[in-house]
Amino acid sequence: MVDVGDRRYSAHYDRLATEQWVRNLVLKGPMIFLPIRTDDAFLIAMLSTTPWMPSVPECNVVMVCADDGAMWQAVTLLRASIEWARRRKCSLWRVSSETDYDLTPIALKLGARELNVRHVLRLA
Repeated sequence: MVDVGDRRYSAHYDRLATEQWVRNLVLKGPMIFLPIRTDDAFLIAMLSTTPWMPSVPECNVVMVCADDGAMWQAVTLLRASIEWARRRKCSLWRVSSETDYDLTPIALKLGARELNVRHVLRLA
């Protein structure tokens, strides 16, 4: 997983921090995180709630990544994350993985119709 991330994410990708996050949080939180992979792709989704609506979870795909020629594997993983979100009774499914690739065509193919952009102040 970390090797594919090295090749696909920007120079800001921290291989060691990512591996530690996966080992210490993701893998130990199966009720909150969905870590799945194929031979050439991986995905990590997580559930979140807002304090004023704790019974209405949302699913956020925080990492999705595929090697060259394996984007179809990422699509398979994204579909699996949608099904996971449905089983977890999520109110929405969103992709916020920040790769250098535009995931809009894939999101549209999977049925996402709403671009959800919030106000952002980049500090670095």
